[in-house]
Amino acid sequence: MRHNPVLSQEVLEYLVLSPGAVVLDGTLGSGGHAEAILGKIGPSGRLIGFDQDPGAIARCQALFRGDPRVTLVHENFRNLERVFPELKVAAFDAVLLDIGTSSEQLADGKRGFSFQTEGELDMRMNPEVGLKASELLAQMSEVELADLFYHYGEERNSRRFARVIVERRRQQPIRTVEDLNQTLEQALPAHMRFKKGQRPSWARRHPATKVFQALRIAVNDELEALKEGMTAAFDHLTKAGRLGVISFHSIEDRIVKQQFRKWDDEERGNLIFRKPVVANRSEISSNPRARSAKLRVIGKIS
Repeated sequence: MRHNPVLSQEVLEYLVLSPGAVVLDGTLGSGGHAEAILGKIGPSGRLIGFDQDPGAIARCQALFRGDPRVTLVHENFRNLERVFPELKVAAFDAVLLDIGTSSEQLADGKRGFSFQTEGELDMRMNPEVGLKASELLAQMSEVELADLFYHYGEERNSRRFARVIVERRRQQPIRTVEDLNQTLEQALPAHMRFKKGQRPSWARRHPATKVFQALRIAVNDELEALKEGMTAAFDHLTKAGRLGVISFHSIEDRIVKQQFRKWDDEERGNLIFRKPVVANRSEISSNPRARSAKLRVIGKIS
């Protein structure tokens, strides 16, 4: 399944890309935004693309093979400050961070990102680094799990889910998506449970949704990565350069909003708009993933 980049036209409009621009795409995915950006910066532009997922780098190597404008970097964008000297650029005219999980990651059962795709509970964006989600579930205490689900998933049933997970793992490890789904279902009253194969609607959220979100955030340390990556990206913008961030849930969006407003208050940056840009009905209809996407953009003053 090819990843369909969200808010692509809005990204091109608000990053104000011009021929010859130097642009950082900090979250390449399958290269959808990068392709659109290359169309704007022309033959004299340069695109540097980061991604911590080796699968994303491999897809983009095939997509951009032979294009001298493109430099691919297998790194988490949070490490931009460390690797910046190796990029051999003075600064970026624009930076885009799309803080979401790609369609390819969600569809790959071996990765364990989606509660709708059976497979191992891994959830690591870089499969070579860190603990798997199943290992976190095995190691964290009931209190730690409840806090994790509440703070990173905003899950109201966090204590109930944590208690049932601890009870289940005493009997057998929770290693797969199906293991976790079954465990969470058992924590709910019968009328709230989903039948096997039943898909959630927008009006009714599957009980695993927020738990999977919280686990993915914890496994990949996503919130700290976002803070570090945004700061490094902003510091390496040209004067009047722009930083755009697309987020998909309220926790990330809150971090972006607060940091952007801080730079605006300090007169280091200028908010391009106060409220986030969201997808129109047409895009949501063709790409339901866009429903929760929010784009915020800030321009650098000094």
